[in-house]
Amino acid sequence: MHYLVKLLLIIVVLLSYTGLPAIAAGAETLTGNELVSGYVTVIDDRGFIVLQTGHEVHLGDEYISEDNILYEVTAVEGTLARCRSVEKLSSQAPDNAIFVQAPVPEVPKPKIAIYHSHTDESYIPNDGTPTQPGKGSIMVVGDAFEKKLTELGYQVEHSKTLHDPHDANAYHRSRRTAMKLLQHQPDAIFDVHRDSAPLRVYSTTINGENVSKLLLVVGRQNQNRKTTLDYARSIKAATDAKYRGLIRGIFIAHGNYNQDLSPRALLIEVGTQYNSREAAERSLSLFADVVPSFLGPGGTSGGVAEASQAGTYTEINDNNPSGNTAAASYVPTDAAPGYDILGMALVVVGGIVIFLFLSTGSWQEAKKKLKHFFKYEFANFLGSRKKRKE
Repeated sequence: MHYLVKLLLIIVVLLSYTGLPAIAAGAETLTGNELVSGYVTVIDDRGFIVLQTGHEVHLGDEYISEDNILYEVTAVEGTLARCRSVEKLSSQAPDNAIFVQAPVPEVPKPKIAIYHSHTDESYIPNDGTPTQPGKGSIMVVGDAFEKKLTELGYQVEHSKTLHDPHDANAYHRSRRTAMKLLQHQPDAIFDVHRDSAPLRVYSTTINGENVSKLLLVVGRQNQNRKTTLDYARSIKAATDAKYRGLIRGIFIAHGNYNQDLSPRALLIEVGTQYNSREAAERSLSLFADVVPSFLGPGGTSGGVAEASQAGTYTEINDNNPSGNTAAASYVPTDAAPGYDILGMALVVVGGIVIFLFLSTGSWQEAKKKLKHFFKYEFANFLGSRKKRKE
């Protein structure tokens, strides 16, 4: 049985390493995919600042800058990360991006859904604090976005369902909100946030007015990543053509952000806590002006995915306790994809293999130990549990 104890100890140690966030050292407490306060600075090999954001930054994360240079994060040390330049991307939208084709007059205007995973986010110049649980002014900014889109003729559903507190489970709570919004089959769904970063990286002037820049965020951990990234790039290209500098870049981050629910689910960071709410509102009004360029002023959606193919879902509630759905395509549920579970399983298997090899000195002996373990030790362990139950 002492082999079992040693094996379990090794597995526990290995699993503890897999659970450590890459940005933990030197950073403030993390909640989900973001810092509670402060920000991460990403620099290139020359020491120039490439990105500053309140999002966690992990090895392998990518960033497409305002001038369309693709960077990859190569090292993370506390709140400082390093990256390398990968390539200069085309400023044009990808060929297979999700676009809406020419409008069809007899078809209703596209539907757009808006919600906020972090409903406490606010703007210090107006609110005196970066967060206001239950009444974050990010929802007021969402109102401005809704108003402008409605003026343009879109059908807009803006959910102000609260997902407080601002913790690691906020995205799990907002997932239900997103699923409910998707029941109405919107052509696009936006999770509107406020980032944490110095004012200078988000402040700009467009048409003589002070506005806050936008950051598009695409999650790496979802099956729609490629499609969602192409969609984000098409949005940036359309925005650059009309309001150059409004979008500061696209952050391809470690996370899911509920984007597995639809290839047209996108997270938008609207400024920082240091810019005014009015600047954020003006930004989304400008962004709304660009929406017809990539979503269309009316008609059915074209390109890779039709609106009806934007992802099906399972809503579990009192009227549907079993969560049954007639959809035959990918069906996201209330749990995010099991990447972490798969990773832990691989670590466990790897830990067992390493332990047996090191303790025996050969693969042949390791195989014998494994056979002995399952034949005697594991059987005895299960036998003792059965006796206790009896």
